Amino acid sequence: MREPLDSNLLDPNYLEEILGSFHQATGLHIEAINNDGVTFSVLGKLERSDFCRYIRCQPEGEKKCLDSYKRASLEAAKWEEPYFFRCHAGLVIWAVPIMIKGVSLGSIICGQVLMWEPDHFFFQELEKLNVGVENIEVLKTKASKLEVISPARSQAAADMLFVVVNHIVKRDINSLKEIDATRLQQQQIRQEIEERKRKRLPDLSDYDAYLKKERKFLRYIRLGDRTRANQTLQSLLTDLYTKTVGDLETVKVRILELATLTSRAAVEGGANADRIMILLKEFNKEIDGIERVEKFFYKIQRIVETFLEGIFTLANKKHLAIVKDARDFIMENYALPLTVNSVAEHLFISPSHLSRLFREELDCTINDYLTRVRVEQAVEIMKKPELSVAQVSKAVGFQNQSYFAKVFRKYIGVTPIIYKNSLY
Repeated sequence: MREPLDSNLLDPNYLEEILGSFHQATGLHIEAINNDGVTFSVLGKLERSDFCRYIRCQPEGEKKCLDSYKRASLEAAKWEEPYFFRCHAGLVIWAVPIMIKGVSLGSIICGQVLMWEPDHFFFQELEKLNVGVENIEVLKTKASKLEVISPARSQAAADMLFVVVNHIVKRDINSLKEIDATRLQQQQIRQEIEERKRKRLPDLSDYDAYLKKERKFLRYIRLGDRTRANQTLQSLLTDLYTKTVGDLETVKVRILELATLTSRAAVEGGANADRIMILLKEFNKEIDGIERVEKFFYKIQRIVETFLEGIFTLANKKHLAIVKDARDFIMENYALPLTVNSVAEHLFISPSHLSRLFREELDCTINDYLTRVRVEQAVEIMKKPELSVAQVSKAVGFQNQSYFAKVFRKYIGVTPIIYKNSLY
């Protein structure tokens, strides 16, 4: 009798593949059992030994084997390490526990061997252990053909199998985390859609609104604003889901495009360009075979988080805290007449030290970063048609409108008036 393994907890195909390789390397019989001792997979495509098959076909034989496996699996789980035992029929077997998050899913059974050559005393014991067997002489003949391996080899095989099983479990724990994250992603999309319906927000008729939100998202990336970037990304993904009606190919194209744009924004924000390009290349490979929209969304959220971390990849944690606090202070007070001295005074450090950290860690000056924040905010405020360019300039902290026009053109590529007129 065999029962399948819950594929949501452990990938049976990967289990078959890896443990099949273990069998090929060692020649040992292995099978996977659940906590009730029921076999759900005989790995390596090798049937049990003639001895075991004969024992199992005897009256109560299957039940006795099941009880032996069940007891071994419980002991292995209790100690969380390989457990050696002699089955009810007299063979040496060991069980390696399958544990995920402290929960036992069963064991890998290995062995069905002897540790010594069969002799007179062995056959005497065999008779005592197997009272009721139909033909004890047949059983003795089958026992004499069992493989004999040394205790040292048995222990080495058990240790190797323990490492292999832990590798499989570790891989599947990561898969479970991904499954949980994907489910959370689905829930967030449903919640946002319901919230939009409740507020009676209009559906997207084209990609104009999506692209405007995308530009806002990229600004947050450039500024290293993790919270707003993640919030806007979630809203973007909801837009993408509703607009494409979950069409896989369209979603894939948009996700690839978004990842590329995000990588460039991260570099502009101070992340290492070479590192970002390597991450982007790996990302493009990862999503190539994806067949679910939610998996695309999970992957883009992960890569965005990695890009944001790249902006803050600082060698010293203390420096990280100082630079982050300075950036947060500037983001909250950009409209004020900030100076290097005022930012440094807020952080209780010297202006020269703060300036050096900004140059070393972000490859820009404090004034450069302040100007970038002001321009990005100006782009956002310009969406309000009632505000003039002069009012926008003053709202983001520029006292001189001519200087504002100069730096705006440097960052955006056009003058503030041209940009504002293009919005309507």
